[in-house]
Amino acid sequence: MGLFIFDDGLDLVRHHADQLLAALGEETGPADRPLFRETLDDEAYDLMREVHRDQEPRHSRLTWRHEAYGERELAFAALPLRDPDGRPEGVAAAVMDLTGEIDAFSRYDTLHRGDAIGRSLDVARIAQELADTAALRLADTVTVDVLDSVLQGRLPHPGHVRENLLVRRISAGAPEGGRFPAAFPLGGRHGFPHAGPFARALSERRPQLVREAGEGDPWLALTVERGLAPGDTRSLVVVPLIGRGALMGLVTFYRGADSAPFSEKDLSTAAALVQRAGAAADNARLYTVERAAAQLLRRSLVPGALKSTATVQSAEGYVADGGQAWCEVIALSGARTALVVGDVAAGGMRGAAHLGQLRASLLALAEADLEPGELLSRLAALTSRLSAQDEDASGQNDPAFPVATCLYLVYDPLDASCVVASAGHPAPLYGEVEGELSSAAIEIGPPLGVEYHAYETTRFSLPEHGELALYTDGLTSDRPGRGESGAVALARALASARGSLDERCDQVLDALAPQRPAGDAVLLLAHTHPLPSSHVATWELDSDPKGVSTARKACSRQLAEWGLSDLSFTTELMVSELVTNAVRYGKPPIRLRLIRDRSLICETHDTGSCAPHVRHAAGGDEGGRGLFMLSQMAARWGVRFDPEGTTGKTVWAEQEFPE
Repeated sequence: MGLFIFDDGLDLVRHHADQLLAALGEETGPADRPLFRETLDDEAYDLMREVHRDQEPRHSRLTWRHEAYGERELAFAALPLRDPDGRPEGVAAAVMDLTGEIDAFSRYDTLHRGDAIGRSLDVARIAQELADTAALRLADTVTVDVLDSVLQGRLPHPGHVRENLLVRRISAGAPEGGRFPAAFPLGGRHGFPHAGPFARALSERRPQLVREAGEGDPWLALTVERGLAPGDTRSLVVVPLIGRGALMGLVTFYRGADSAPFSEKDLSTAAALVQRAGAAADNARLYTVERAAAQLLRRSLVPGALKSTATVQSAEGYVADGGQAWCEVIALSGARTALVVGDVAAGGMRGAAHLGQLRASLLALAEADLEPGELLSRLAALTSRLSAQDEDASGQNDPAFPVATCLYLVYDPLDASCVVASAGHPAPLYGEVEGELSSAAIEIGPPLGVEYHAYETTRFSLPEHGELALYTDGLTSDRPGRGESGAVALARALASARGSLDERCDQVLDALAPQRPAGDAVLLLAHTHPLPSSHVATWELDSDPKGVSTARKACSRQLAEWGLSDLSFTTELMVSELVTNAVRYGKPPIRLRLIRDRSLICETHDTGSCAPHVRHAAGGDEGGRGLFMLSQMAARWGVRFDPEGTTGKTVWAEQEFPE
């Protein structure tokens, strides 16, 4: 600090500033030397005149420049002086060199801002945050170049890195949030320079400081020529970006001709900042690997494009948010169709694995033709068992399985009805095509994975040409202050959407799904229509073995009317076996039904509860081959029991139509 005393005419009277002047590179001398006029510029003297006139203290900041010492930041304060009678007598001025404190604060502020780097899990975003943070105080321009393998989630092997290894420039920063105006574009690929601090940083894995870079340096000329560095580069720091002991890239800090060269303290600050960014970038790289693996696993587990059936046309809209939601359409026996929407709370590999187990279990239960409530109850029991096994394996008290929701709906085109059950999932919307949809009044049970629960099945009827909308919470939950429920908003969006099913799905997602949904946003939209009565033939049979012949002849005539005489032989064999089993082991009344859907379906219904099963007859056995032959001739066959097992069972078999 220096102290200066000025008289009433602002002439310097005395001073105590030897250390200050030495720090500024000036020589001390008589108090009246013109040197002080150079040290205290016109701005300082104007400020002292105001203090003398107003008799009020003032303070300001000054910038002092010296060829050999560079710029110095000075704090200047002026106070009025008065004689014993209170009359103005002069001005006292204090000058303090704050350059060191400002540099220290700059480094501290840079490192403090660096604490915010890496809150995202994206390598490119972390690199841009690093460049922008360092360019605020530490450097004029910052560039970050990362190996291509890192962006793909792979980590190079520790050891020597080839100088011509291709890297990709993913970020650049300049003061006040600008971007490096170099010819080399972001995202472009280049090789490391073959000499200079870049090569040393690669080989030694240590930060490199160049205080004064000259135009004659070949490595700098080459870098500038290729547009990789600013043309006015005076000083630079090159820091390797390290993750788990392996090189991930290089971070370069540049200062131009108008800035002071980098110091050793700047080098340590840059190294500390890059070290933090390297740890964050490595975490982001690991996340990239896990996310890619989870997506691959998910793609292998979830269904592909939805397959419409003869009586249900469907379309899917999906906005991903790292969750594990899915939907699918399943063709069931009797020309029925199941529509399913599910959502797993956890993401990543764990959520994808749970999704695979959940979906595989659901498909197996759907193949057994269970009613929706019983299907979800068994799915909940299976989920609880798997959760307990995972908990035992992990040794943790927390539930090992994440919570999942599921809605299972079955549409029957023979009477245009739906049966549905929900495990923690919102109720479906239904109504007439191009009409107003309303929410189905169903009981919503607890999610899967909490504990075993019995789920209730609800039945409702659809119009002749109906529309169904199944969706996840992610599509409707993020609606703060809207004053309406998600179901109402979805129904309104569907009413205003136009075009095909796919186009309407896209329009609804654009209208409702936020940019960052609260979970995966899935919409399954379906149009239904009943099966024409001309495609169904039904006969009531007596419980008499002679009725088998009558059934065969009736089916043959019906197939001739449908133009399917080529299927008469195999169909008569199937009818013989199905009706014979119903007569022998079932209970009357017995009903035979043929359904012409995308395949030919043959069904027998009786009120018995005994389910047939395939026997593998030995060579000397006289019976036991009927159902075995049926299973060989049919594309699919099975048994489904009526709801609650009160009205019997249906045995069915399907045949594909000839080419």
